[in-house]
Amino acid sequence: MKFKIFGTQIYISFLFCAVLCFMLVIDRTGLVIPTLFAAFIHESGHLLAMWAADCQPKAVRLIPTSVQIIRGFSPKKHGEAAIAFCGPMANLVLFVALYANFFISQNEQALNFAILNLVLAIFNLLPVSGLDGGTLLAIFLSKFTDIYKAESILRIITVAFAFIAFLLGVYLWVSKSVNISVFIVAIYLAVCGMAKK
Repeated sequence: MKFKIFGTQIYISFLFCAVLCFMLVIDRTGLVIPTLFAAFIHESGHLLAMWAADCQPKAVRLIPTSVQIIRGFSPKKHGEAAIAFCGPMANLVLFVALYANFFISQNEQALNFAILNLVLAIFNLLPVSGLDGGTLLAIFLSKFTDIYKAESILRIITVAFAFIAFLLGVYLWVSKSVNISVFIVAIYLAVCGMAKK
């Protein structure tokens, strides 16, 4: 499905919708909808920063593994860093607001949603390829070396994180606390680390 909003083409793949429906059907925790909302806030942070930096996105693609934001042109380096940081920042702002709500009202749902936003922000700030932290690290490293060396360093760090996530998954499996999502994260990081831009 394709349509345009303010000149930006929005593409939603069939597989994205299928995976979303599947997740909603099998969800027994009630976390899928809050997680999707937190992800929406995160991506909105990026988009607002792009519009503020006069770098309107050319297209936004919703696919099963991620949300791809395609720019018509690249902003200056400081703009690139601000755009990368504004996604996690949006989640951190929501975390503070929800935690304040919990502190005042003792609403457990507000606390759970606050923690979810905090986890999403911290995860996206990991210094690995495919995440905002990786973009920030690449920008930082490119100040001291060329972009190719910076990307090579980033790939090595990403594969190391993938290996750590895999070992954590194995440890949880052996200790009878199997968590499939840890293996999914390990595979995602390994693919990001080995993929060449």
